[in-house]
Amino acid sequence: MKKLSNILLIILILLVALTACSNQPINKKEEYKKSLTYSNLADSTSQDEVKKAMESAGIAPENIDSFFKKVNNYNNTIEGKSLVKDGFETIHNLEPEYDQVAIQEMWDAKNPEFVGYNCRMTSFDLMKDMIFIGKPNTENTSHLFMDKDALENSPEKIFNQVEEEQFKSLFSFIPTENTKDISVHLNKVKDDWQSKDIKFLNSDKVSLISVFFHFEEDSYLFIGHAGVLIPTEDGKLLFLEKLSFQEPYQAIKFDNRIELNDYLMNKYDVSWGQPTAKPFIMENDELLEGYRENPNNPEDN
Repeated sequence: MKKLSNILLIILILLVALTACSNQPINKKEEYKKSLTYSNLADSTSQDEVKKAMESAGIAPENIDSFFKKVNNYNNTIEGKSLVKDGFETIHNLEPEYDQVAIQEMWDAKNPEFVGYNCRMTSFDLMKDMIFIGKPNTENTSHLFMDKDALENSPEKIFNQVEEEQFKSLFSFIPTENTKDISVHLNKVKDDWQSKDIKFLNSDKVSLISVFFHFEEDSYLFIGHAGVLIPTEDGKLLFLEKLSFQEPYQAIKFDNRIELNDYLMNKYDVSWGQPTAKPFIMENDELLEGYRENPNNPEDN
């Protein structure tokens, strides 16, 4: 009996070790993505391609129409400045360059009261029919002050009262612990979303991608960037995002989720020496498959 107990104990230890290994970031020595194929949806060909993928993913026609209406309004407002004009373009780095000063000036001149739509508003507007929130809680929404301002000053109402409450609930900040252990923060997000009865529908065809940041003050988690991920007919992935209030819309093609991770972590995992955890990425309510740190971060070299 004692021998059997020892064997069971060894098996248990091995299972724990294997589980721990599966949750660790991928070895950063593996090939890191160095190029990007993207579009700013400034032409009918790229829009038709993306619209087809959206329809296949089951996104509601009215949500698709709302998305492209905003894309066209934005692209026209900034007069196509710095945008890819035709289809998808491949660059040999992970961050397109935009003339942000010129874009800001053009936007402000034509929209003095409206700051624009951001990543969170764009993502939720596309997926609002696919995200169920049974018990909304809008208590921790103070950090959404710019989102609230944008919703109040938007030239058209994009969310009804119920949807706006759900939006604020989904993107509210989440209290956490002062630790760099991402697994702790991941569990905090899961617990918060479970308490709000948040469920992601049609998850095999469309996903919400959330980049979480850990803030030292009061120690909380906040979705600093979000986008929508859709599989395409050729087995690749299409990532849709609005970079920020006054930065462009992007549609990016990836071969797999590791490439998506590399793109996002290259942009957001850039701090070092901070007492907080690194950014982490969730696909719906789970850690993104293939999540790993940015190997170009000076802290890690």
